Formats: sequence, C-alpha cells, structure tokens
Amino acid sequence: MAEPLLKVRDLSLTYWRRTGLFGRGSQAIQALNDVSFELNAGETLGIVGESGCGKSTLARCLLRLLRPSNGSIQFDGVDLLALNADDMRQMRQRMQIVLQNPFASLNPRLKGFDLIAEPLRTHAAMTRETMKDRVAALLTEVGLSLDFMNRHPHQLSGGQAQRIALARALALNPAFVILDEPTSALDVSVQAQIINLLIRLQRQRRLTYLFITHDLSVIQHISDRIAVMYLGKIVEETSSEEVFAHPQHPYTQALLSSTPAPDPKSDRQRIILAGTVPSALNPPPGCSFHPRCPQVMDRCRTLRPELRWTSADHRVSCHLFDALE
Repeated sequence: MAEPLLKVRDLSLTYWRRTGLFGRGSQAIQALNDVSFELNAGETLGIVGESGCGKSTLARCLLRLLRPSNGSIQFDGVDLLALNADDMRQMRQRMQIVLQNPFASLNPRLKGFDLIAEPLRTHAAMTRETMKDRVAALLTEVGLSLDFMNRHPHQLSGGQAQRIALARALALNPAFVILDEPTSALDVSVQAQIINLLIRLQRQRRLTYLFITHDLSVIQHISDRIAVMYLGKIVEETSSEEVFAHPQHPYTQALLSSTPAPDPKSDRQRIILAGTVPSALNPPPGCSFHPRCPQVMDRCRTLRPELRWTSADHRVSCHLFDALE
C-alpha cells in the first residue's frame, strides 16, 4: 500500500499576545491543538467547522506560511518543517492554495494572461510563445475562452475570477491543492459548476485536495473523508458517507441538523447550540465544546477527551465513548 502523500502529526500553533501595562505581560492563544491526519494521493479531505475554529490557520501551517509551535508535517516523505526557506519555496511548486475571495488574491492591475503566467515566469524557463500556449491550455482546462487573457479582474464575474485563480494554481502542475472556502462567495448555481470542475480536474490530474468550508452540504459532494474541527482541534474524522449516515460527536450532529434536508417531509430535528465558539484567549477547561453541548456530563467540564478510534475508520473526541477504552 502506498504511503500517504501528506502526514500531519500533533500539529499545534500558539500565538502570544502582549498584555498588561506597557505590554509587559503575555497571554497564550492556542490556534491549533494536536491536529493529526493523513491524506492519500488523489483523495479529498474536507475540513469543516464554524468560523474561528482554526481551518485557515491549519492551511497556512501546511504551506509553512505560518510556523507551527509543535508537531510535524510530512509531504511525500519530506519533513517540511526541516526545510530552509529556499527549499520550501521550491516545494511550494507542488503545493498550491485557492482562496475564498479571488478578487482579493488577484492583482487588479494584471490581465488574465499575466495573472496565470506569473508563477511560470518565476519558476519555469520558457519562451513567451510556449508560455502563451501554456496559459491558453490552462484557460481551456478551467472552462474559459482565450478572450480571458485580455480581461482584468474587475471585468470578471465571481465564478470567472475563481476559474482564473484555479488556472493560476495549476500552472506549475502541483500535486496538492488547498481549497480555502473556494465557493462560499458564489451563488448556488455557480458553486455547483466550480465543484464539478474541481472534481473533473482531480480525476484528470490525480490531484489531492484539502477542502476547507463551513458548509456541509457543499463538502459532501467532493470529499472522500471529512474532519470536523472545533476551537483548533479535530473532534471527529471519518469517511464522508459515515459522517452523514452516523455522526457521533454532538457538535457534528448539530452541524448536520442545520443543513437543509433533501426530503421536505423529513422529521429531522434541528439541534440549536447555545452561545458561540469560545475565545481561544480563554478556552473552557476540559472538553472545549462542553459549554454548548446538549449531552454534557460532569467529566466534560474538567477532563479533556482523547481523539480515539470508535471503529476501524472513525475517530471521535468525546467522553460519550470513554467505555471503548
């Protein structure tokens, strides 16, 4: 069996904020807390959770745009945290990211050709004619005509801009693409088009995706596996089918209850969570979800649950499963 393309072990990130008079004190902010997972080549891992749970922070740590405090990141057998700046710059040719708002990530002064060709100019030695052919092929691949070579970002719709951003990310033939809320700024019909495009590109190029979103109805259609995050920690991970058929963590159950039911006559009950995600500045003791959990027990308030296997393909961090130990 082939080794996973990406192996993340016990990844943590702590920020320190100055406090007190003249900033003499400091306070820890735990942005990520012992995050571990594996991702095989050609698969999609969906990362889902409310805003502020650490999804985008995780993405930036994987690309080493942020330096984790602890843990390890192995990409295709290479320890990313051991690479120097030049080696990491070369490694990023194989690791790309597509962001939520393409208009914020695309230079408004550049036309489509230059936006897509920019990484080629930086990393690949080729003539202008070869580069033009390469950009034309990428535009066709993402479903745009060659006219888009001459358009500025302000002349594009949201879906067109996201296709340009995707073509740019694919220019260097990466193996791994992080998709950070790539459809959340688009209307529903355009979302479906982009999701179908991503699935087609993955099959044709054998791409590996990390798909970040807060929308479970979107992630269901593209993910092989789903990891649910809460306050910097993975609280549940299993196959996409298993998450939707048998969610085990109370937080996952609440998220699923808020998605529209395919059957309008369904008797599914909505689970309303009290309050909001706690601040990472002052996380609750014990299980971080206990102040909002409808199934809270006394031990939840003082003991942090381990992320344990409840079956051969299902991990959950919840005291409801302590008996499995």
